[in-house]
Amino acid sequence: MLACASMTMGVVAAAATPSRIVSLNLCTDEYLLLTARRSQIASISRLGADAQESPLADKARGLATNNGRLGDVLTQSPQLVLTMGHDPQAKALAARLGLKLVALPYPASPADVAAQVRQVANLVGNAAAGAAFAGKVAALTATAPPARAGLMIGGSGLAPAMDGLAAGWLRLAGIRQQQSGQISLETLLVQPPALIIRNVYRPGQRSLPQAWSQHPVLRQLQARQVEADGRAFLCGGAAMPAEILRLRRALS
Repeated sequence: MLACASMTMGVVAAAATPSRIVSLNLCTDEYLLLTARRSQIASISRLGADAQESPLADKARGLATNNGRLGDVLTQSPQLVLTMGHDPQAKALAARLGLKLVALPYPASPADVAAQVRQVANLVGNAAAGAAFAGKVAALTATAPPARAGLMIGGSGLAPAMDGLAAGWLRLAGIRQQQSGQISLETLLVQPPALIIRNVYRPGQRSLPQAWSQHPVLRQLQARQVEADGRAFLCGGAAMPAEILRLRRALS
């Protein structure tokens, strides 16, 4: 009887594992690429397959893509739809059609990211991948170097919040974000930080934000400067453990 019960539970668990999964959001694309088997992925958003948007784009090579809207993937007959943020229309449509849609909240800390990766891993039937990622975050937390003051700035001089997700990851690299908001070139000249982390996103793109980040004044500052991969920090999610280790090496 016990053997029969175990076999029944195994069949139920296998049946519950979705075989056609869709992601509509760049950040859930990365979670899915990290945890699911390729054969399970019906499509990801086009951003998740763009090497200029995601460091995990290589894993998406050959996969179908979508435009990030639920209506675009209905013909793919998804058994699970992943997205991030609040989209009442998508939620209502999914409920009407009987689709399982999981809309994750935006994470506020590395611990939140680890929890979300574990959640997605459990949903796709690969708990081991979620546990492995959470282990990496725990190891980074346990070995975080002493924090030094620094300033991460991106295009147009935008600096992330001092208590937000990006700052949480920076702390694991041994950096304490010292300012937030819009930082002018004049401020940098008058009060140059000892360390600047340049958040580089789409480096080959010609735009005003990128022109700001390439201004000669930044290169003349008497400050140590390192570059961060803006693609990883765009979501601050699945690609971050590798980026934090890279930043640690750059600062050592």
